[in-house]
Amino acid sequence: MRGGILWALGTALAFVLTATAFLLLAGLFATSPERSLAPSGSSGDSNPSLDLDLDQGQLAALGDLPDQSLDLTVHNGGEEQLSNISFTLKVTSEDTALTEARYYRATVDELAVGTSRNVGFVLDLSPLAVPGGAVSPEDLEAPQTIVEIQATTPEGISAVRTVILPLQADS
Repeated sequence: MRGGILWALGTALAFVLTATAFLLLAGLFATSPERSLAPSGSSGDSNPSLDLDLDQGQLAALGDLPDQSLDLTVHNGGEEQLSNISFTLKVTSEDTALTEARYYRATVDELAVGTSRNVGFVLDLSPLAVPGGAVSPEDLEAPQTIVEIQATTPEGISAVRTVILPLQADS
């Protein structure tokens, strides 16, 4: 009995000493709260080097039909020529039960400083397939379509625009 009590006291003492040592070591290597955790580098340009513009009138005219044109204008507002700009346009439904997505791709080889170029896509915006057993779109209000356009360069410059269709009129 006496051996069991000594063993339990020894174990408790070893635990307390180990925990104290870990706390002291953690305190030595902790960062001070005054240190800034913001990433170093540029402070954020007010004039982005890659910008995407979408025509609001053209977006408002899009409906749930196949073979519709969507044009966007890409502008290089930076200080260097951009090359190999890749565009990915993704069409999804706001209904998360519909997992289908449609992807469209385009590329612009070069875009000089201060210039713009039009990029065109032909989209299929017909309703996405309803998975088996799910509620049909006729039973509910039709879900909105989400169109996301991403433009990236090999240098890591990027721009993203997201549009929810049909566009809502401004109040």
